[in-house]
Amino acid sequence: MKLALFFLGVCLAQAALNPEELREKVFEQGKEYVYKYEGDVKSGIPQTSDKYSGMKIEAEVRLQFKTDKDVLMRLEKIKFKSLRGEMESPEERELRLLAKDPKEEKRPEQRQRHAFDQEFQKSTEFELDFDSEERLSVERTLSEEQERRDQQERNQQKKSRKSSSEQEESIWEASREVQEEVSETEKSMTELRRHLEKTVLVRYEKGNVTKIEAQKDEPQESVNIKRGIWNMLQVTMDPKNVETLDKDSKDKSKSNRAYDKSTEKLFRIMEQDVSGQCETQYDIRESRLQKNLFEVTKTKDYQNCRQKVEKLHSLLSAKKSKDESKDRKEDKLESSSVSRLLVVSDKLRSDKFLIQQSEVRSQHVFQPYSKQGGEVITFSKQTLKLKEAKQMSERMPEPLDSELKGNLSFVFEKVLPKCCSEESQRTDSEERREEKTQERKEKIERLSKEISKEMKHSVSEQAPRKFVELVKELRQLNEEQMKKILKELITKPLNQGEQRKQRLTHEQVQEKNQTRKVLLDAVSLVGKREALRAVRELMELKRLSESETELLLTGLSLSIQPCPSTTREMLEIAKSERSQESKQIRKSAWLSLGTMINGMINKQKDGQMRKRRPQDQEQLEQIKREFSRELLKGIEEEKSEEEKLIFLRAIKNAGLEQTIDRLQEIISGKDSETNTKEVRVQAIDAMSRVAKKLPNKVRQIALRVFQNPEKSESERIRAYELMMKTKPTLSFIELIAQSTQRETSNQVGQYVYTDLKSRSESKLQQDKKMSQLCKIALRLCKPFNKGIQYSESRKFQMVDEDLDMGVSLDLKSISDKKSIFPKDVRAQLRLSALGYDIELLEIAGRAEGLQSMIDSVLSKKQEEKKNVFDYMMKKTRESSEEYRKTKEQRQKNIADIETEKIQRSLPIETRRDEEPRLTYSTKWSDNEISFQQFDKEELKKMVREGKLPMSDLEEQLRKGLKHQSSKTTFLVEASRQIPTTLGLPLHLNLTSVLIVKSKSEGKLEVTPRMFREDRPREQKEVRRIESELKSNQTIVLYTTGKMTVLSRVLKSGVAINVTLNTTLPVSGKLSMDLESQKYKLTMETPEQERELVTLKSTPFVYTEQKQTRKDRSGRKEETTRRQEITIKGKKIQKTPTEYNRTFGREEFGVEFRLNSSMVSRLNKEKRSPFQPLTGPVELRLSVRPGQNKPKEVEIELEQKEVRPSSSERSEEREQQQKKDRRMEIVIRAKHDRQDREMKIKIQDSEEKFEEDPRQRQLDSREQRLPKKFLVRSIQEPEPQVSSETRESLKESQKKQTRRTIAVQIERKRLQNEREDFKACVNMEFEYPSYADYRLVQDRIQKTKIDAKWGRDCSGNDKKMTLKAKFQKSVEQRKQERKEEQMYEQAPKNSKEWLRKETEQDFESFLESLSEVWTLGERSESRSESSQERSFWDSSEKREYFSETHSDKKREVRENVFRKCLQDRRQGRTYSAACLKAIEQRSQLRELDIEIEHQNLPTWMKQLVSDLHKHTQHTFWDRTSVKDVDVRNEENKLRLRLTVDKEFKEMNVSIKTPREETNMTRISLEQPKLKINLQKVLKTELPLKMDLSIPMPLRFPSTKYSLSQEYQDRLMNKQYWPYCKVESESRKIRTFDNVEYKYELSQCDHILAKDASPEERFMVLISKKTEQKPENTLKVFLEGKKVELRSREESESRRQQEQEQKSQEWTSREEESHKHREMEITVDGRQVEVQPESQIQIRRDQNDRNSEVLFTIQRSGKMVKIISQKLGLKIKHDGHSTWVKVSNSFRSKMAGLCGNFDGEQTKEYSGPSEEIYQSHKMFALSYQVPSKQCETEGKKLPQMRNVMISRTNENGKEETCFSKTPVPQCPEGSRKTKSEKSQMEFHCLYTNLESTKKMIKLHQTKPLEKMMSKKTDRVQEIEAELECREQ
Repeated sequence: MKLALFFLGVCLAQAALNPEELREKVFEQGKEYVYKYEGDVKSGIPQTSDKYSGMKIEAEVRLQFKTDKDVLMRLEKIKFKSLRGEMESPEERELRLLAKDPKEEKRPEQRQRHAFDQEFQKSTEFELDFDSEERLSVERTLSEEQERRDQQERNQQKKSRKSSSEQEESIWEASREVQEEVSETEKSMTELRRHLEKTVLVRYEKGNVTKIEAQKDEPQESVNIKRGIWNMLQVTMDPKNVETLDKDSKDKSKSNRAYDKSTEKLFRIMEQDVSGQCETQYDIRESRLQKNLFEVTKTKDYQNCRQKVEKLHSLLSAKKSKDESKDRKEDKLESSSVSRLLVVSDKLRSDKFLIQQSEVRSQHVFQPYSKQGGEVITFSKQTLKLKEAKQMSERMPEPLDSELKGNLSFVFEKVLPKCCSEESQRTDSEERREEKTQERKEKIERLSKEISKEMKHSVSEQAPRKFVELVKELRQLNEEQMKKILKELITKPLNQGEQRKQRLTHEQVQEKNQTRKVLLDAVSLVGKREALRAVRELMELKRLSESETELLLTGLSLSIQPCPSTTREMLEIAKSERSQESKQIRKSAWLSLGTMINGMINKQKDGQMRKRRPQDQEQLEQIKREFSRELLKGIEEEKSEEEKLIFLRAIKNAGLEQTIDRLQEIISGKDSETNTKEVRVQAIDAMSRVAKKLPNKVRQIALRVFQNPEKSESERIRAYELMMKTKPTLSFIELIAQSTQRETSNQVGQYVYTDLKSRSESKLQQDKKMSQLCKIALRLCKPFNKGIQYSESRKFQMVDEDLDMGVSLDLKSISDKKSIFPKDVRAQLRLSALGYDIELLEIAGRAEGLQSMIDSVLSKKQEEKKNVFDYMMKKTRESSEEYRKTKEQRQKNIADIETEKIQRSLPIETRRDEEPRLTYSTKWSDNEISFQQFDKEELKKMVREGKLPMSDLEEQLRKGLKHQSSKTTFLVEASRQIPTTLGLPLHLNLTSVLIVKSKSEGKLEVTPRMFREDRPREQKEVRRIESELKSNQTIVLYTTGKMTVLSRVLKSGVAINVTLNTTLPVSGKLSMDLESQKYKLTMETPEQERELVTLKSTPFVYTEQKQTRKDRSGRKEETTRRQEITIKGKKIQKTPTEYNRTFGREEFGVEFRLNSSMVSRLNKEKRSPFQPLTGPVELRLSVRPGQNKPKEVEIELEQKEVRPSSSERSEEREQQQKKDRRMEIVIRAKHDRQDREMKIKIQDSEEKFEEDPRQRQLDSREQRLPKKFLVRSIQEPEPQVSSETRESLKESQKKQTRRTIAVQIERKRLQNEREDFKACVNMEFEYPSYADYRLVQDRIQKTKIDAKWGRDCSGNDKKMTLKAKFQKSVEQRKQERKEEQMYEQAPKNSKEWLRKETEQDFESFLESLSEVWTLGERSESRSESSQERSFWDSSEKREYFSETHSDKKREVRENVFRKCLQDRRQGRTYSAACLKAIEQRSQLRELDIEIEHQNLPTWMKQLVSDLHKHTQHTFWDRTSVKDVDVRNEENKLRLRLTVDKEFKEMNVSIKTPREETNMTRISLEQPKLKINLQKVLKTELPLKMDLSIPMPLRFPSTKYSLSQEYQDRLMNKQYWPYCKVESESRKIRTFDNVEYKYELSQCDHILAKDASPEERFMVLISKKTEQKPENTLKVFLEGKKVELRSREESESRRQQEQEQKSQEWTSREEESHKHREMEITVDGRQVEVQPESQIQIRRDQNDRNSEVLFTIQRSGKMVKIISQKLGLKIKHDGHSTWVKVSNSFRSKMAGLCGNFDGEQTKEYSGPSEEIYQSHKMFALSYQVPSKQCETEGKKLPQMRNVMISRTNENGKEETCFSKTPVPQCPEGSRKTKSEKSQMEFHCLYTNLESTKKMIKLHQTKPLEKMMSKKTDRVQEIEAELECREQ
């Protein structure tokens, strides 16, 4: 039967398509064609589930060809259906098909297809029969057969659904689909049908639709559906007259005959369709069975479009992430479409054809994560079959009142009226409008109250959903409704009198305020002009506070769709009277105006929010000029600084190109000098958005600033950032990098280097191109690693490639010369998700002039450091009148008198801080939304006087203060719409609501009270603090995402709801007794179960259908019927992965419960990465009362310091008694029956002792070598130093310090335990007491940790002992001995030796070197007694001769040990070479660790084993393992870490009982420790947590402790900056490491002085006599004068000492002068300080309880003055002087040691901050004038400004003064030494009175502030350095 039907169909088809009747079978004028149309769309997540939802459209399409090109179209028999169901599994489909037709063959790939894909990708009968002969006929016979089969299919589906409903336990259920037809009586359906049945007129030329006309009242929604049908009829049969994309560039022929004659055509064109004009690939083939029948297949490439239809909206400005390495742009929402048509066409005339059948299949894939994370797919299928073709009998009416609706491209319906269009005419009556307004008002009020109730105690899950609904309701209001409703609902807050009058309770008032707050939060997100106008009226009525107005204006500026009228509305608000009254409102209004201007003028880019902007370019330019004029008015020259800063920030938000010229004038033009630095910095920042529009112009402006060293660090760094925003090319970035080679500012250099480095390491997708460019440019960049005290830029990123998401936190800090703390800090948070890059949040702070307050709180000695309370009390007390009178009446001492005398002789300008300024700002989505600048006067009052207006607050805190706040906002609101081929829009929407609620109440009482002026004077310090706090912090994040197909009557799609709810309840008391050092914390335990963290995620498919029903009053109302099907992810996992764990129930009495349930994306992952599209996810962390729950938990801490008794004090110096500090912590859980208690006792003791290195035990490796060559003794002589120096070094190195920390833990047994628990940990640390400055040394640092726990601390239970020591490595010791032997054997004249070595060849070099080895003791005839050194000598000789000639010469040159010994022979004990050699030889480059254990628990052993395996796996390519015949000690583990000389790489050796592992060349640059908490805790947590912790590894030395090493690492050895003066070499090293030569004289020179207003210390230095190098030091510190000078010795004593040392070697240092002991005087009285001891200098030396000012110590011949309070250390031995200061003195110093500003430029800063080019003139400027130093006819040169006269080009007389003083001989003297240098001059008119005064003044003293004057002339001047009497 089937075969007969087949032949019948073929015959009929041949007859129907006979060539002679072809004319009747094509589209022709006067004919009518009827098609059957079906279109359905289905959405789901096929990788996870076969559930889907969708809709279906059925209709008959009637076409009437009015002409050959004009076609009338009408739809008939229209039906809309909703679809919901689940696809059958592949197995069931296979079984069903096999049972139906077992002979039918199935291809393997079809059997393996996904069930969901098969439903949409399976071929229909038409599609499968292109190459078969079975179904080519389109006659009625086959149609009837097909209808019969379809009926059988439907019957079978009904039976299948019935059977599946009876077997619910079945996992896969075949094709359960529910179709519900939309009732024709529904209002929305009736209206849509009415529009769809209207006729449209289409222009149809050669198969292309060019225009569509329809009735004017027909909405675009119905026209789009008709476009979807016409899209199926769009076809190009002949590409001759169309621009093709397949033309080869080298093909010059005009035609291709072979191609033209071929019946098969393959070509690409840009074709218009519903989605736009995109690339279309055609494949046209002629059927083999019938002539003139063509099979047309066309595919669309939506990535290559000239015009693409889409609509985007977002609250956040985002841009698409681009990967430059890929040819095509990646899009998270990708579309594809395939069309197949059967076309009857005339070969001679391609414009004559007939489309018999058409089918279009398309899919839209949204892939937010990786391909394995789940894809949301929307499939659509359309079929159009020719049902009837006949002559037109009755003509359809043409559209009435027609208008052009466009072409075939989709047009989005305007859901909301334009903000700029005129209001539509209202058809409702006035009474009906009032009724609707009242209904909406009641609904808005009801929602606001419900949300407020939902947030009363805790935030419920319904609160964010209702907030979204509230915002939607407000957006539906028109302007009249908006104003009326907001006026009625938003009233003035009630004061206390009105509250009492209305008899409102406190709870009612709170509820009312909360409802008001919720409504205001919602209004700020409406985003309509109507809301902006309503807010303006509320402002004028003063119903809104300043903070509420700021909130509304900011929110509306971000959410609104700006156009010229709305922007002008905001401009009027900014100019309004209310804004002028309030500075806060004015700032917010202008910032919001800038945001709206930028949104209006910007062109839409890929992924950015669509803005309503003028289409006419001329109109747009006019609008730009209009708003730029308004903004530029605020930065005119006469405006105040505060006003300029507001408008500059608004200009930055606006991004107008018209403002760049005015900004350039402020930055570097004519107005740059008149504006402050803050204004210039903000002007540079204001160009940020213009940088991308005018990159070349912006680069030119910024580059001038960046390359100008006279500009401040802030300006130059901001200019660099501005240049990087212009998307610079590689050559330009290389130009910037190259400039760092000449950079003189460390601040700028380090910022540029760290920023380029962090950019090169960025892993975000959008940074890849810039990262590659910066990597190349870094090759030219000079590395700057000056420390954290300098400016820098860092990135901290977390990128998950699997989720295709990333977060970047950019931290940028700009420091200056005057503070170690950064003055400008910014934190930028960037988010990369869903293919977009979002600059989410930026918080910036800028502070200046606050260094003094920070120093007073942070930079003191620990024992004397005061807390904030003490600082405030002290400042308040010092500001009192009584204190000032006492200070004025205080008698001046000797030091004060002499200091004033020096100041008069040599006045030094005070280095003052900048004016106090504190500013912070916030940017959201790259728009600055708020900034706050503190008033200067308030900051001055706080910093200088310490007064804060907080007395009222203190009283409120004592009584109790309650605070409650909440904030609700849209964190994300973004949508994207694209058309589907059905003509229905596909809407991708993401909305995220954030609710933050804070509720707290507490008390705070300080004894004595802080801010009372009448408090007793004797109560100087805070004694007690009592506080109580109850707090509940809640954060709720609700996110919903939807992918929906929209129509007027139906919605269908996929959605996901994610809710994160976190609650942190805190309740407790804190008591602090500062006198007895007792602290007590009491925490309450929960009485009932509380959920701390809740995470819920549910994906589902859904349909929504509008329905009309009657309410109780009988009035019809429209409602929405929503039906959902949850996606459970059964295709991946039959059952979800669950995790349940509890802990703390018995141990703490409080049970923590963690429950989670999730679906793994690959059915093999038990945990993260978190993929919400795989199925439902639920995670809960809760806490509830456990077993024997305590009422409360107390934690007590008590500190004690054990002091020696009176009997012990006399022996303290000799016996070095221990210094003990004890701490006891008691944790007590209070129960009704019995309290539980755990005690922790900590004892910290320290003692000093002597140790001989020869007595220490050697390890196994050291024992193989002779001991005397490895261990250096204290008795071993120090080479090339005098005996006095040797003895001094020997005495200081005998002492070792042992610090012991003992911890003991005792806990009573729990209910399920048998015995109590006890643990003891004893930690011992041994290290040198003093820094070792010897060349020959071998000291170690040891650590021992002994841990015992279990039943007791006897060691019989669990035990572990760790022994570690830092020491020199064997290779390091060998190298040292090798250097010493090379010095002993090599000729002393190294230059002569190297010269001869260069002339000789390698053989002669070996011969001469062998002769050296045979000299002296190393002759060939060595005796048998020298066998002890044979091992060392032979190995050394082998190493020595194995080196090449060049290596040996290099080693001699780099041997700093040899250079040091040469310097010591010249008397320079601590030269630069010696200091470097000492530093190298003090390094401890080996760490040896030995761990011994017994009875360890299994989990601890497994942890160690896992770490060992992980280490081997990480460094597998550098690891060697020996596990054969290894028999090490049991229960022992040994590690040895050895680093190289540069501390860049290390070797690691690990020995276990059965294995030895060696790892080599492990980098130490940035080591990180990766910890997988799941493996460590031995539990499968629901989230994967891999922590990557930076673990910088540093080794101590005998000079620096481990903490000092880390400090120097962070601050590049500038933690304790120092200045040094060497008398022998005449070298002076400044604090900023600038070295120069200057010979001191008998005149006092200011070496270092605190030039701040406090003037806390001053150091003077001078020579004792001109012939001897000894220096005399005077220190003025804390009102005391300390003088250090060499003591004069008697001749007899000198002779006696010379006789004792006659047998000893003496260096030139000792021959030329003696190291004499220092004579110490304090305020003129001599003080005796014993060697290796110290004395304390008190304010009143007669009072032992008086304040200690500083200490004086003696170590050998070295005297140290130490002030821990100021962070000052001074060392002096008569020949060398060191001054160390803390970083709090930055930019506050003056003297020969420099200004200490962290920069090497402008180091020679004189007393008046003038900059000298010559170091000699700089040093002379700090010489204190005194007649006492004018001896033997010498005269002191005077520092004066040079004056010259000239006539300018205008013929006027001018007098010019040098900008810096120049030394000049006084009258009556002559110069004996001089030098010439170029000097800058500033010129003035001679006839001015001010000039005449300066002429007289310059003869007596240097002129002030000349450096700030401009340079008018440069001339060479002779400086007179030395003078004598004539």
